[in-house]
Amino acid sequence: MSTIPKIPTRLLATAFLLSSSLAASAEELQPGVRGVATRAPENMKIDGNLEEFADAFCTPVEYFHADQKNRPAQFFYMWDDEAFYAGLRTLEEEDKQANPSPDDKLWGGDGVEWYFDTRRGEKFRDRNWGPGAVHCYWTAFTNKELGPRFCVRPDMLDAIPKIGIEVAARRTEHGVETEFKLPWANFPEFKAALGEVIALDAELCYSDGGIRVFRTFAFGSPLSVIQPASQGKIQLVERLEPDHWESCGPVMMPLRVDVPWNQHARGDRAATSAHAFAQIAVPPNQTDEFGVVYFEVRDLEGKLLGKYLASEESMQEEGNFARLTANWPTDVAVPGAHHVTAVVYDREGKVLTRVAPRLQSVNINVGY
Repeated sequence: MSTIPKIPTRLLATAFLLSSSLAASAEELQPGVRGVATRAPENMKIDGNLEEFADAFCTPVEYFHADQKNRPAQFFYMWDDEAFYAGLRTLEEEDKQANPSPDDKLWGGDGVEWYFDTRRGEKFRDRNWGPGAVHCYWTAFTNKELGPRFCVRPDMLDAIPKIGIEVAARRTEHGVETEFKLPWANFPEFKAALGEVIALDAELCYSDGGIRVFRTFAFGSPLSVIQPASQGKIQLVERLEPDHWESCGPVMMPLRVDVPWNQHARGDRAATSAHAFAQIAVPPNQTDEFGVVYFEVRDLEGKLLGKYLASEESMQEEGNFARLTANWPTDVAVPGAHHVTAVVYDREGKVLTRVAPRLQSVNINVGY
C-alpha cells in the first residue's frame, strides 16, 4: 500500500502564509472604493430569478421610507469574464407596478437609471461623459405588464454597440425581481479582471402605477445624471471579505436618525419623554457575518453622550428585508450639536465598519 509522503511542518506553514498573503493582496480594496462586485456563479441565466445573487454584494435603498410596501429595494452586483450583472429586488404592490414610457425613454416609470464608467486613466469618473461611459435604462415593465426593456440615453445612442444586453423579470408575492446583463464587449477598451475598478451608480425610479413620482440613488445623487464624477468606485472581487466592510459599510448598511412626529404608538420607551430613533439597513446576504450594532451619540468635540444597542425589526420576510433600530431621549443630545455613528461588530467583537447618516440628497427633491 502506498503512503503519502510527509511534508515538513515548516514548509507547510510557509506555503500557507504565502498563499494567504497573495489572496489578501488580490482582495485588498483600492483607495476610494465604496462597493464591490462579487464573482458570478458559472452558467449565469438571465431569467428574473435572483437565486444566483444569493452571495452577491448588495446595497439596500429606501428602507426608512414611510411606504414600506412600495419603496424598499435591494440592488445586487456581480461580474465574470463576459459581463457585469445587476439584480434588483423591490417591494411593490402589483397595482403600483408600471412603466408607460416609450421604448426610447424608459425613465418615465418603474425602472433603473444605470450609470457606468469603465474608462481608464484621467478620463475615469471625469466630469464629462465620453467613450467607455454610458447612462442607460432598464425596466421590468411595458405599461402595467411584465415586459423587460432596455435603452440608452437619447444623446448617447452611439456610446455602446448594445451587444448581448439582456433584461429579465418576474413577479414575487410582494414585489418584483429583475436581472440585467451588460457584457464587457460593449466596452472594448476595458478588460475585466480581479482587482479592476470601475464606477457606477444605480438609480431606482418609482411610478406608483403611472409616470415617475420618486427616485433614489444607491451611491450618488441626481448629480450622477450630469457627471460620472458622482459615481461610486466599484472593485471586481472574488467574494465579499470581512476587510471590505470598513470601506463598503456605508452603502451596505445606510442609516437614518430622526425624531418621529407621532410617538404615542411606540410603547413605553417613549412614554415619558421625546425620543430620537435610529434605523440601519441590514444587508440581506450578510446577516451571518455581523454580530451586534451600537449607535454612538457624541457631542461636537467627540465626547460620548450615549451608546445604544440596536434590535432587529423585520420589514418583509420574503427577500429578507430587515433593519436594526434603537432610540434615546432627545435630552441626551441637542439637535445640531451632536453626531450619531453606527458601529457594526462581527461575531467575535471586532469592529467591521462605522456608518454615519448620509448628508446628501438622494431623491428627486433637494434636502436630506
